[in-house]
Formats: sequence, C-alpha cells, structure tokens
Amino acid sequence: MKSKILVALLLIALVGLGVFTYSCAPKEKPEEKPKFKMAAIFPGSIQDADYNTIGFVALQDVGKEYDLETAYSEKVAVPDAERVMKEYINEGYNIIWVHGAQFNGAANKIGDDYPDVTFILEVDAKPDNMKPNFWYMDRNFYTGFYVLGAVAALKTQTGKIGYIGGLELPFTHGEINAVKQAIRDLGSNAELQYIYVGDFNDPVKTRQAAEGLISKGVDVILSSVNLGNYGLYNAVKEADRPVFITTKYTDKKVHAPDNYLTSDLFDFSVPLKDIVGKILNGEKGGFIELKYGKGQARYTQFPISNVTEEINAKVQQIADDVESGKIKVIKNLETIEP
Repeated sequence: MKSKILVALLLIALVGLGVFTYSCAPKEKPEEKPKFKMAAIFPGSIQDADYNTIGFVALQDVGKEYDLETAYSEKVAVPDAERVMKEYINEGYNIIWVHGAQFNGAANKIGDDYPDVTFILEVDAKPDNMKPNFWYMDRNFYTGFYVLGAVAALKTQTGKIGYIGGLELPFTHGEINAVKQAIRDLGSNAELQYIYVGDFNDPVKTRQAAEGLISKGVDVILSSVNLGNYGLYNAVKEADRPVFITTKYTDKKVHAPDNYLTSDLFDFSVPLKDIVGKILNGEKGGFIELKYGKGQARYTQFPISNVTEEINAKVQQIADDVESGKIKVIKNLETIEP
C-alpha cells in the first residue's frame, strides 16, 4: 500500500515539474517590424511655389498617411547630395527620396552600400538595371505637354508657338515632340520655336528668351522652367500685343492673370503614398509611372483661362482622350523631331 502511495506522489511531482518547466520556458518574441523614417532632399527652396513646394507637400502628406517620422533638406547642391543622404542614414532614416534627377548619380553611388535603405528616385524612362532597394518614378512629362500643345495650337492667332526650357535634357525632347504631335493631330499649321536658356531658375535669361520669341511673332509660350518664370511673366505683361503662357507643376495664374492659360499640374503625393505603402508591406523596390488623369499625379488645370468656351470644351475632350488612352502620345526622348 505504501509503495502505491509513493508511486502516486512521484507521478504527481513529475507532472508538476513538467508544468513548472513549461511555464518557465522562455517564450519566443514576435518578430519586430522595422521602424521606418523617411527623409527627402530638395534642390531648391520649399517656398518656391513650384517643384520643391509640391515635393515638400507630398512628404508631409505621406508622413501623415502612414504616421512616419519625416525630415528634409532644401537647397541641396548636387556635390553635397551624397553627404546629406549618408547623414540621414546614420540617423536611422531608411527611406530616402531624392526629389530631382540631378541627385540620381549620388544615390546610385551609395545605394549598394545600404541594402536595408530604400531609395526613391525620379526618372524619365525605366532603367535597364534596377537596383533591388530602389523605387523609380517615371515623371511622364511628355504626356501633359501634348495637352498643352493642343491648347497653344487652338489659341494662337499668329500661328507661332514658343517653348522655353532650361537645359536640353531627354525629358525636354519628349515635351517638345509631344507638342509637335498635338499640333499635327489637330491639323494645325502652327509653327513651334524652342529655345534653351541654360538654367531653369534664371529670370533674366528667361525674359530675354521670351522677348526674342515675341519679336518673332510668337503669341503663345509654353514654359518648362522653374523660377525663371518670373522673367517670363514680366515679358508677356509688357509685350505690345497679347501673348499667352502655359506653365507646369503648380497654378501660376496669379502672376499674369491676363496672359495665363493653364498649367500641367503635378501631385507627388499620389505616387509617393503608393510607393511608401508598398515599402511598408515589404516591397523594397520597383517602378511606377506618374499617371495622367483626374485625381492622378498629373493633370491639366481646368478651366483653361483666357479662351472661349469652345476651346475649353475641346481641350477637355483631348485631355479625357489622353487619360483613357484613346489618344496615344508618342514617347520620344532621344532627339527632337523636325
């Protein structure tokens, strides 16, 4: 009897020991998700009401959307870009957006050294060799300029249209070629004259270029400069006859309301929210295009100012057809077509 009692007590003790051992065993911690912090590098002032302003607004929108800690540096010179990016990375920022293709060289140089950091770059065509920790945004400039070209062709009275660019770059080739296609598609005899002033932010050179075009009979000027626009505004307002302008990135009607037609508007919040959402879900790299259309990253500002209702309606239909794909805008960034 005593032996049976001892056996029972021993079994109870062993079971208790097992339960105690199990309860005291270290529990596996759930895998911690990486904490994301995002920094942006801007080439100019965030108060320029242009390219840098819309970049800053997009960064703030993304931060609020995903509750991210964000930071930025403005007026960053190209030679300083590598240093600025490394400083952010050393501070724990693991999403770096370089707002401007002029910074792509610096990002490509250091990208392989930081595989846990995702870099967001702006390009004008899909790269042949995409890095696994890089997201590429095709800015798709040329599509919007097709619509601007249509506006100019329908508005001009002299049959002479001008284009002012800063530097001759592949995306400017695409813009000019898209304008030429729009003119052809409308069956217009309008002539396009283009000029590069050597700087996107030089008002004096831009004004001189505009005055030169106006002296040759141009009465609609398509602008592809940034702060240089301030020289353009003065040139058209002081012209001895009506001269009209289009711009890009933001609404600039306030600067020359009697001469302003429309702008090719950009909203970087749309693609950035898409990209950052994918990064947070584990997609470290990829490629997207800035789509043209209502509510997308790119769209023409409506209504067109200083035109008839008939022209407004026609341009709206053209924009709708570009958005739907009914009108196929040809992408040619290589050379300017004759």
